[in-house]
Amino acid sequence: MNPPMTSAEISARNPVARSLALAVLAVALAGAAIMGAVVFAVLLGIFVVGYLVSHAHAWWRLFRARHRAVAVVQPQPPAAKADYKADYIEGAYQVVEAAVDAAPRGPGGTA
Repeated sequence: MNPPMTSAEISARNPVARSLALAVLAVALAGAAIMGAVVFAVLLGIFVVGYLVSHAHAWWRLFRARHRAVAVVQPQPPAAKADYKADYIEGAYQVVEAAVDAAPRGPGGTA
């Protein structure tokens, strides 16, 4: 008589069981490949977003540094003075008619 066979030996001899096992293995491998591709796409997306955020932050820091450098090179104009009396002399003026024969003023004049 033949010795008793295990279930692995029985399925190895049955062509239908072998075909089903290969189909299950193919589906499992396809599922793993799809899940791996999804995980890869998610991780790639996270890294791309991180790169863009890092790039935008670096651009913002460079923009602020340039803006500060321009402010240092071109200082702000002085604030308007509250007291204008130091710059101008105020007084009452009197308009006089000019005479035709008036002597010229200055270093060579007689005034």
